Amino acid sequence: MEGYTPGALQARFPYMFPLEGEERRRAYTFYRGWMQPLALACEDIDKLLGMDKRAFYWTRLREKVGAPSLGYRMEGQARVATNIHRPTDVVRHAGESAERHAPVALAINERILQLEVELRSRCIVCGALSEICNDRGPWASLCPAHRAEDDGPDASMGSVWESARTHEEGRK
Repeated sequence: MEGYTPGALQARFPYMFPLEGEERRRAYTFYRGWMQPLALACEDIDKLLGMDKRAFYWTRLREKVGAPSLGYRMEGQARVATNIHRPTDVVRHAGESAERHAPVALAINERILQLEVELRSRCIVCGALSEICNDRGPWASLCPAHRAEDDGPDASMGSVWESARTHEEGRK
Protein backbone atom coordinates (compact mmCIF):
# COMPACT_ATOMS: atom_id res chain seq x y z
CA MET A 1 0.00 0.00 0.00
CA GLU A 2 2.91 2.34 0.70
CA GLY A 3 3.96 4.53 -2.21
CA TYR A 4 0.71 4.57 -4.15
CA THR A 5 0.56 7.23 -6.83
CA PRO A 6 -2.68 8.50 -8.35
CA GLY A 7 -1.98 6.47 -11.51
CA ALA A 8 -1.31 3.27 -9.56
CA LEU A 9 -4.45 3.74 -7.49
CA GLN A 10 -6.55 4.39 -10.58
CA ALA A 11 -5.00 1.38 -12.35
CA ARG A 12 -5.71 -0.87 -9.34
CA PHE A 13 -9.36 0.32 -9.09
CA PRO A 14 -10.36 1.63 -12.54
CA TYR A 15 -14.08 1.31 -11.77
CA MET A 16 -13.65 3.78 -8.87
CA PHE A 17 -12.17 6.51 -11.11
CA PRO A 18 -14.18 6.51 -14.38
CA LEU A 19 -14.13 10.25 -15.07
CA GLU A 20 -12.01 11.35 -18.02
CA GLY A 21 -10.41 14.46 -19.43
CA GLU A 22 -11.38 17.84 -17.98
CA GLU A 23 -14.05 16.19 -15.83
CA ARG A 24 -11.36 14.04 -14.15
CA ARG A 25 -9.06 17.02 -13.60
CA ARG A 26 -11.79 18.95 -11.81
CA ALA A 27 -13.02 16.00 -9.74
CA TYR A 28 -9.83 14.37 -8.49
CA THR A 29 -7.04 16.22 -6.73
CA PHE A 30 -4.61 13.91 -4.98
CA TYR A 31 -2.43 15.10 -2.11
CA ARG A 32 0.72 13.20 -1.21
CA GLY A 33 -0.03 13.17 2.52
CA TRP A 34 -3.51 11.78 1.94
CA MET A 35 -2.59 9.01 -0.54
CA GLN A 36 -1.97 6.16 1.91
CA PRO A 37 -5.23 6.59 3.88
CA LEU A 38 -7.12 6.98 0.59
CA ALA A 39 -5.52 3.83 -0.85
CA LEU A 40 -6.41 1.88 2.30
CA ALA A 41 -10.00 3.12 2.09
CA CYS A 42 -10.19 2.08 -1.58
CA GLU A 43 -8.92 -1.40 -0.63
CA ASP A 44 -11.52 -1.64 2.15
CA ILE A 45 -14.34 -0.45 -0.13
CA ASP A 46 -13.32 -2.94 -2.81
CA LYS A 47 -13.46 -5.77 -0.24
CA LEU A 48 -16.84 -4.59 1.05
CA LEU A 49 -18.23 -4.52 -2.48
CA GLY A 50 -16.99 -8.03 -3.26
CA MET A 51 -17.94 -9.26 -6.71
CA ASP A 52 -20.87 -6.82 -7.07
CA LYS A 53 -19.19 -3.42 -7.55
CA ARG A 54 -22.67 -1.74 -7.55
CA ALA A 55 -21.37 0.81 -10.06
CA PHE A 56 -19.47 2.48 -7.20
CA TYR A 57 -17.23 5.39 -8.19
CA TRP A 58 -15.73 8.53 -6.75
CA THR A 59 -17.31 11.75 -8.02
CA ARG A 60 -15.07 14.08 -6.03
CA LEU A 61 -11.74 13.80 -4.19
CA ARG A 62 -10.70 17.33 -3.28
CA GLU A 63 -9.84 19.65 -0.44
CA LYS A 64 -12.06 22.49 0.75
CA VAL A 65 -11.10 24.90 3.54
CA GLY A 66 -8.41 22.44 4.65
CA ALA A 67 -10.74 19.45 4.97
CA PRO A 68 -11.38 16.59 2.55
CA SER A 69 -14.34 17.00 0.24
CA LEU A 70 -15.22 13.47 -0.88
CA GLY A 71 -18.14 12.36 -2.97
CA TYR A 72 -19.18 9.02 -4.43
CA ARG A 73 -22.02 7.29 -6.21
CA MET A 74 -23.23 3.76 -5.87
CA GLU A 75 -26.01 2.24 -7.94
CA GLY A 76 -29.27 2.20 -6.06
CA GLN A 77 -27.73 3.43 -2.85
CA ALA A 78 -27.56 6.91 -1.35
CA ARG A 79 -25.54 8.29 1.51
CA VAL A 80 -27.48 8.05 4.72
CA ALA A 81 -25.25 10.28 6.81
CA THR A 82 -22.74 12.95 6.11
CA ASN A 83 -20.08 14.84 7.95
CA ILE A 84 -20.46 18.59 7.75
CA HIS A 85 -16.92 19.97 7.76
CA ARG A 86 -16.18 23.38 9.07
CA PRO A 87 -12.65 24.59 9.63
CA THR A 88 -12.87 23.97 13.38
CA ASP A 89 -15.22 20.99 13.79
CA VAL A 90 -16.94 17.99 12.25
CA VAL A 91 -20.64 17.45 12.84
CA ARG A 92 -22.45 14.29 11.76
CA HIS A 93 -25.98 14.67 10.41
CA ALA A 94 -28.20 11.68 9.68
CA GLY A 95 -30.15 11.70 6.48
CA GLU A 96 -32.48 8.99 5.29
CA SER A 97 -33.41 6.05 7.47
CA ALA A 98 -30.64 3.44 7.49
CA GLU A 99 -33.26 0.69 7.23
CA ARG A 100 -33.79 1.55 3.54
CA HIS A 101 -30.20 0.71 2.62
CA ALA A 102 -28.27 -2.48 2.13
CA PRO A 103 -25.74 -3.35 4.84
CA VAL A 104 -22.87 -3.04 2.34
CA ALA A 105 -23.99 0.50 1.46
CA LEU A 106 -24.05 1.44 5.14
CA ALA A 107 -20.60 -0.09 5.69
CA ILE A 108 -19.14 1.82 2.72
CA ASN A 109 -20.74 5.04 3.88
CA GLU A 110 -19.23 4.55 7.34
CA ARG A 111 -15.78 3.79 5.89
CA ILE A 112 -15.85 6.98 3.83
CA LEU A 113 -16.93 9.03 6.84
CA GLN A 114 -14.01 7.54 8.80
CA LEU A 115 -11.66 8.51 5.96
CA GLU A 116 -12.96 12.09 5.97
CA VAL A 117 -12.40 12.40 9.71
CA GLU A 118 -8.91 10.85 9.47
CA LEU A 119 -7.80 13.14 6.64
CA ARG A 120 -8.80 16.23 8.61
CA SER A 121 -5.86 15.59 10.95
CA ARG A 122 -3.30 14.59 8.28
CA CYS A 123 -0.87 16.99 6.65
CA ILE A 124 -1.61 17.18 2.93
CA VAL A 125 2.12 17.19 2.19
CA CYS A 126 3.56 14.42 4.39
CA GLY A 127 0.66 12.73 6.21
CA ALA A 128 1.93 13.69 9.69
CA LEU A 129 -0.51 14.83 12.35
CA SER A 130 -1.82 18.27 11.55
CA GLU A 131 -4.44 20.80 12.41
CA ILE A 132 -6.61 22.78 10.04
CA CYS A 133 -6.11 26.49 10.45
CA ASN A 134 -5.64 29.66 8.45
CA ASP A 135 -3.00 31.42 10.53
CA ARG A 136 -0.70 31.92 7.52
CA GLY A 137 -3.12 32.32 4.64
CA PRO A 138 -5.85 30.04 3.30
CA TRP A 139 -7.32 27.22 5.40
CA ALA A 140 -5.01 24.21 5.20
CA SER A 141 -4.27 20.95 6.97
CA LEU A 142 -0.52 21.17 7.49
CA CYS A 143 1.86 19.83 10.12
CA PRO A 144 4.00 22.40 11.96
CA ALA A 145 7.01 21.73 9.70
CA HIS A 146 5.10 22.37 6.46
CA ARG A 147 3.20 25.29 7.92
CA ALA A 148 6.60 26.85 8.66
CA GLU A 149 7.58 26.46 4.96
CA ASP A 150 5.10 29.16 4.02
CA ASP A 151 6.79 32.45 3.20
CA GLY A 152 4.10 34.41 5.00
CA PRO A 153 0.58 35.63 4.27
CA ASP A 154 1.57 37.26 0.96
CA ALA A 155 2.92 33.98 -0.43
CA SER A 156 -0.52 32.30 -0.13
CA MET A 157 1.24 29.00 0.56
CA GLY A 158 1.72 28.36 -3.16
CA SER A 159 4.88 26.30 -2.80
CA VAL A 160 3.40 24.18 0.00
CA TRP A 161 0.25 23.42 -2.00
CA GLU A 162 2.26 22.51 -5.08
CA SER A 163 4.52 20.20 -3.08
CA ALA A 164 1.44 18.50 -1.62
CA ARG A 165 -0.11 17.63 -4.97
CA THR A 166 0.90 14.31 -6.43
CA HIS A 167 1.73 14.15 -10.08
CA GLU A 168 2.33 11.27 -12.42
CA GLU A 169 5.67 12.62 -13.60
CA GLY A 170 7.48 10.34 -11.18
CA ARG A 171 6.55 12.23 -8.00
CA LYS A 172 4.75 10.53 -5.17
